[in-house]
Amino acid sequence: MPEPHEQNSLPGLAPGHGEMREDTFNEVLAEELRRRRRYWEDNPETVACQRLRLVEDTREQIDILVQSPDSYPVAVEAEWRDPALADARGRLGKRIVGAPYPVRSAIAVGLPEEARGWTRPRLEREFATPENVPLRFVVLYSNIRGDEPAGRRLLESDVMRWPAHGFVTGDVDDLARLCEYATAPPSLVSRMARDVATRITGIATDLRSRTRARTVESIIHSLGQEDPEQGLRLACCIWLTSLRLQNRLAGQSDALGEAGLRSVANVAGDALGGRVTASAIREEWRKILSVNYGAIFNAALTSLHPGIPAENASDALSALGELADEIAAARLGNRVDFAGELFPELLADREETAAHYTLPVTAELLAGLAVDRLEVADWADTDALRGLRIADLACGTGALLRAAYGHIRHRHEAAGGRVDDLHKALMEECLTGIDINALASHMTASGLSSSGIATEYARSNIAAVSVLEGQTGSLELLVGEQLTDMLGGTSFDAAANGDQPATITVADASQDVVIQNPPYSRARGDRKLFAVAGIGEDARERSLRRLSSIRSRLRRKGDEMIDGQAGLATDFSALADLKLKPHGVFATVLPLTAAHAESWAGFRKTIERKYDDIMAIAFTGHEEEMMSADTDIREMLLVAGKRPNGEPANVLCVNLSIPPQSLAEAFWYRRLIADAVSPERNADVIPLGGVIGSWVRAASPEPGFPWFAVGMRNHDLAAVAARLMAGELYSPQDRTGWSLGVPPTTLGRTVEIGPTHHLIGRVRDDAETGPFTTLGRVVQIGPTHDLIGHLRGKDDRGAFTFDPVGDDIPTYPALWRANAQTQRRITVAPTHGGQPVNGDGSVDAMLAQRGDLFISRTLRMTSQALAAARTDGPAMGGRAWTALISDDEGVKAALAIWLNATPGLVLRTCYAQTTQAGRATMQIKALAGFPVPDFGAATAAGERARSVARERLAELAALELRPIACASVDDNRKRIDEVALDMVGLDGVPEAARALDFLRAIWCREPTVHGGNRAIMRALGLDR
Repeated sequence: MPEPHEQNSLPGLAPGHGEMREDTFNEVLAEELRRRRRYWEDNPETVACQRLRLVEDTREQIDILVQSPDSYPVAVEAEWRDPALADARGRLGKRIVGAPYPVRSAIAVGLPEEARGWTRPRLEREFATPENVPLRFVVLYSNIRGDEPAGRRLLESDVMRWPAHGFVTGDVDDLARLCEYATAPPSLVSRMARDVATRITGIATDLRSRTRARTVESIIHSLGQEDPEQGLRLACCIWLTSLRLQNRLAGQSDALGEAGLRSVANVAGDALGGRVTASAIREEWRKILSVNYGAIFNAALTSLHPGIPAENASDALSALGELADEIAAARLGNRVDFAGELFPELLADREETAAHYTLPVTAELLAGLAVDRLEVADWADTDALRGLRIADLACGTGALLRAAYGHIRHRHEAAGGRVDDLHKALMEECLTGIDINALASHMTASGLSSSGIATEYARSNIAAVSVLEGQTGSLELLVGEQLTDMLGGTSFDAAANGDQPATITVADASQDVVIQNPPYSRARGDRKLFAVAGIGEDARERSLRRLSSIRSRLRRKGDEMIDGQAGLATDFSALADLKLKPHGVFATVLPLTAAHAESWAGFRKTIERKYDDIMAIAFTGHEEEMMSADTDIREMLLVAGKRPNGEPANVLCVNLSIPPQSLAEAFWYRRLIADAVSPERNADVIPLGGVIGSWVRAASPEPGFPWFAVGMRNHDLAAVAARLMAGELYSPQDRTGWSLGVPPTTLGRTVEIGPTHHLIGRVRDDAETGPFTTLGRVVQIGPTHDLIGHLRGKDDRGAFTFDPVGDDIPTYPALWRANAQTQRRITVAPTHGGQPVNGDGSVDAMLAQRGDLFISRTLRMTSQALAAARTDGPAMGGRAWTALISDDEGVKAALAIWLNATPGLVLRTCYAQTTQAGRATMQIKALAGFPVPDFGAATAAGERARSVARERLAELAALELRPIACASVDDNRKRIDEVALDMVGLDGVPEAARALDFLRAIWCREPTVHGGNRAIMRALGLDR
């Protein structure tokens, strides 16, 4: 309503109606947008408001058009209350008068209903506190290429909408962010990257064919490369990036303008015959180095070798100059991680090094979460921000550093700071990026420089470091604080005005944020550590010995993080921990095995002990929902704050069933997560139009125990699983639990498990009761297959050579392999027979560890029916099956039933590795800690469980079972569940039976269980 002293004739109100006009609101909104970005404020025409003939061939007008020089325009359409969806969609594909490119993105805005009665002066006053003017947003993208036939109408499939239903609510600061994010659709960037990579490959191939091998060798060695083909591709990409940056600096840098820096086109125009020459380009690059930009142009200048024949160099540079112009014409904008898209297209050794670049949406989400945790008194104070230290010590193309830069810049501008002053401070003092690939560090420096192209800086901390000659790259910082840039011999320091060795210093306990997506390399099968393209075996072995020495030194100092079985990601995690200052923020992308695998237990212990406010984020879908490019494994994000001391911390597990698909979505997901998580609750869903995920606050039963709720879609399932581990069947529907009678324990070692509520957080109105329970061992874990033996024709490990079982009865039987077709009943036949291969005592040792109860270690739930199996007589285990040894028939029978019943299967997926959908794999060392009821307990409940199991096992062993993932529709699996309830004394409790039915149903719907398998999903009724 209008304020009492305001009349209908006051500014901004429609005469005689007492309402503000939409166009008045839009004018003020446009003014407020301009104030949010320095460039927009200095260039008001970039935010145009309600101008006629903005749309070609019509008299349509766009409410607000945001148009920066290097990106596509973003149309903003607004109306009262609900977002102006129809108007916004109508702008997609339209061309702006005088511009050759279409509108690819639009934002529909809903204006606050209460503002209708405000005057313009009041609206301007309210915008001083942005949250006083709430706005509703929907972002629309089009998939158009821009070369469609004139008049072609957009199809529904051409338009992407976010959110898919409803809208998100924010303020004018958020709208400014969306206008920057909503530029070219990601598909355009990927297509351009593939085209550019193809062109670069052709240029590099031509250059190699026309250049002496000795010169090629010199070029690639200057970039730390050994493989000629990849090395020249990287060199050409470095030249391309440098030419692009040269063009931008020539047009926007005052200092380089005074130095006479010329664009590539001007270089060609000034030359005889209008051709670009290598000598002329070197001259321009030296002008740039006189200011600095060394991390970019040192590599470019060094690799543009004088030994390249002049004509060949001219051809290559001319072609790359044309390509630079085409990329500029594509208007990808600075927010788009073109470098990250291009990088993987050019590398041949990504699989060997397990170096997969971070997807832009992942970088945006992770960096936003990290920057949100920074404690900055005044974001407008450049001097305060100058003290920040942010490092990525495996930076790749800089996606994470660029995203962190963007979030800091946005906060600085929103607080009234000057971004040009901030750019110099960030580049010279705040940001550190290190990688083993010269192209990667070059692209990192180039991308960061482009973020403030008009502002020069005198130095930077972006470097490429070597893994040649017995080095380990950034991991040298585990035992030191300084590294030498591999291009340091020719580095130019503008301040010293001469050649100086280039060194990067990263002191221990110095960083406010360490953000990273480390390589996941580990020695396994044919994969070797430090197997970069072209490296010699001797050099690789020296680096491996150096890493082994570093690891040993750290272990002697008590470091628990590093584990060679987990791979280099644990080394980089230990490095981050070493370099972070107290209260610093650790933000990382990791394989999901970090949450579940036994080899990562030391990592989990360290995080729980030394960090708080721990958040782990996983995507719970099963198709094309990666966090890094081309990994083909499930990953997680981890953000945590380093604390000086304290009690072991819980983990907030955020599981996204609908992950972000664009930068705008990733930006918003931070807020959605923050808004959903409540200190008053232990778990809930994350809403957005529908449900996009869930969260649950979980503590480990013991230090280093798997973070079982990470990657679990249904938060109620996490609550039930936690109660099962504590010895209780819990019904979230009835908010009631029933003791299993026998206490919880683990298969093979003594642990302590806290009271039920400590595992997942206290259920409302629950009493906090129960001391810690000390538990014992149920069975002895049999040996690994490496000790038992090997299949004939394979490497000669172990005591036996095995062949498949034929017509003869084997003397030394083994349950070696899983067979989904024949192993469908609990009692199975051995698959192989062995022959002793030596007489050193190992044969007798293996025979002494035979058993007739086995657990599957490589469980594929979408095809295998058994998680545990019995044999009619003693047998050895193998690669797929491991013996569980006990003299108590009741214990073995109880475990055979329990491990194949729904409660045991649920715990299996909580404890095992589920990084591959539909699988639940356990390492041999992990079996001892697998949680089970103590069926060996010398109590009445223990005796009941053993008695029931002995009596009913034969009956159950005759049942043919469907694949485990079909448990909820398998009547025979339900019969096993009924016996399992009988074993623990719950056979006469119908509510418990109903709780188990519910558990079976929600568990089978987990993507980690059904794995997206079409046949399984059809059976479960999920293929609709």
